[in-house]
Amino acid sequence: MYNFSFKNRIAFNYIITTALLIGVVFMIIYVVVKISVSNHLDQDLQREVDRHSKEIEVKDGVIALRKHTEWMEREHNTVGVDPVFIEFLDAEGKLIDKSPNLKDSELLYIPDYVDNIVTEGKLADKKIRQEQVPIYDDDEIAGYLLVAVSIEGSTVVLESLRHVLLISYPFILLILFFVARIIAGRSIKPINDIIETSNAITRDNLISRIPLPHNKDELYILSDTINNLLDRVEQTIEREKSFTSYASHEFRTPLAVLKGTLEVLIRKPRGQEEYEEKINYCIKEVDRLNHLVDELLILTRYENQKQSLKLEDTAIENLVSICLKRFSSQIQNKGIQVHTNITPENIRIKTDSYLFSTIINNILSNAIKYSEQGGIIRIDVTNENNTVIFVIKDNGMGIAQKDMDKIFDKFYRSYENDHPQIKGFGLGLAIVKRFSELLQIKIEIASQEAKGTVITLAIPQS
Repeated sequence: MYNFSFKNRIAFNYIITTALLIGVVFMIIYVVVKISVSNHLDQDLQREVDRHSKEIEVKDGVIALRKHTEWMEREHNTVGVDPVFIEFLDAEGKLIDKSPNLKDSELLYIPDYVDNIVTEGKLADKKIRQEQVPIYDDDEIAGYLLVAVSIEGSTVVLESLRHVLLISYPFILLILFFVARIIAGRSIKPINDIIETSNAITRDNLISRIPLPHNKDELYILSDTINNLLDRVEQTIEREKSFTSYASHEFRTPLAVLKGTLEVLIRKPRGQEEYEEKINYCIKEVDRLNHLVDELLILTRYENQKQSLKLEDTAIENLVSICLKRFSSQIQNKGIQVHTNITPENIRIKTDSYLFSTIINNILSNAIKYSEQGGIIRIDVTNENNTVIFVIKDNGMGIAQKDMDKIFDKFYRSYENDHPQIKGFGLGLAIVKRFSELLQIKIEIASQEAKGTVITLAIPQS
């Protein structure tokens, strides 16, 4: 393959089109000038024919000039400047008289022509254009008038024009090529900026962005689109780094606790009750690790999944009942009142039961976890315009406004330092967000600090 740059390709394609256009224009110019010169010569010929026809008289079938002083005119005596050649022939084509500038030469006679005829030829190596006109006497041809003019000057003009056009043609194209190349270079400068910026971008350097052109054209849109793509890539990589950092931290903390507890146990003999206490504590930490692994596996499994959903007809009331039974012990321990209102009671949706129940479980888990002792949780389900509105409301500690834009981030936990007794990994709402996207559920969260949180799910029924 030829190493033909984009800039040169633009200039080359432009030149091909321009070459065809200029070629057509030059041809038109040449043809128009040639036709104009030819018409001008024909007008001169006709003017001489008309003029000399008036100088002719026919007596007894013999042609003669009324005034022989006509031959004394310069145009009939010389062949230097705009000569006019005249010849009179009888009906049989024999010479009667001719202009002095013909000397020993004669014009071309074409017999058997009763109409005017215009031809081109040579006279003493000079190009001429001549007209043969019949002379009538009482409707009979008495002879012929032959008039010729030199076309040397016209031929020189046409030849000069042709040479100028042929010589200037490649030079014009060459100049236009370099001009087009310069213009193309300026036009595609944003592309060079894109290349330079792309070469400067690495995994550890995602700060660079492509300068936007001044004109809001297609290159502006391309540059802006790539910048937006780089923003998303940077955010994704930052989230990945944060995810790895948080995951390592969450794994490291319970492992350190397990190690510390076991090291304490083996330092000296202890009583059975103390052993059981420490072992039960270690079991809880292991369960916590298992729960973290499960949530990470869920996130990893469904991170890029687009299909493979097991959609089935699901009764909302049954699903809510199962979820509440799962958290019954936590609800009783905190003395939380749960009020459920499902209208109508037989609301059904077509969804993936596992994903949807996971969404409800995680939302309920947070509502219970962040509710005060004796708090209230309300679950309201209604059907509006073929959309099921599922609302879970609590009167717990709520979410600070500064944290609202981060609540769906992996490992982000509001009040983590203020309430260390509340256990969790900050993955619950990240899973809720991802599963809601898979099931095309619109989720909205409204919260006020110290007043509670309202989570609304808009679920399409079909």
